[in-house]
Amino acid sequence: MRLQDINPQSNSDYHITIEGLNNIYWTQFSGIKVNYSRPKYNDGLSNVMRSADGGTKEYEVVTISKPYDPEKDQPALDFIKQREDGSPFNMRLRPVRRVTNAQGTNTFRGNKAWDLFGCRISSWSCPGNVDTSDGSQTSTLEIQFTIDSAEFK
Repeated sequence: MRLQDINPQSNSDYHITIEGLNNIYWTQFSGIKVNYSRPKYNDGLSNVMRSADGGTKEYEVVTISKPYDPEKDQPALDFIKQREDGSPFNMRLRPVRRVTNAQGTNTFRGNKAWDLFGCRISSWSCPGNVDTSDGSQTSTLEIQFTIDSAEFK
């Protein structure tokens, strides 16, 4: 039996951007997680609870972060301040192929991307991960937000 010929995506091969926030690239993304809440019932003949059709769908809070650069990240802090009122924004997570082309740049992998719509900031922190006794790690800028929907298209 021949196994399927696939080329899995590495967890580092993504280009993470926020619409309206140019030249700020994020390095970590928590992922998209969806929870479904369905009504339950018992048929009266057994002790088994069953799930019914329908119900609600809820996206969990998404977290993005990046190494904090106090000289270059002011646009990101301004963006956060402008969105403190809960005004929505969109973000995109696009797969890249980390191969060097003739121009020495990475190329996008395919023509699809994860688009997150209706993002609203729920919390943020900066600078994170500060430890003056240990200089082996970088401080971070982190944003947590809710989303209305996500699509891979």
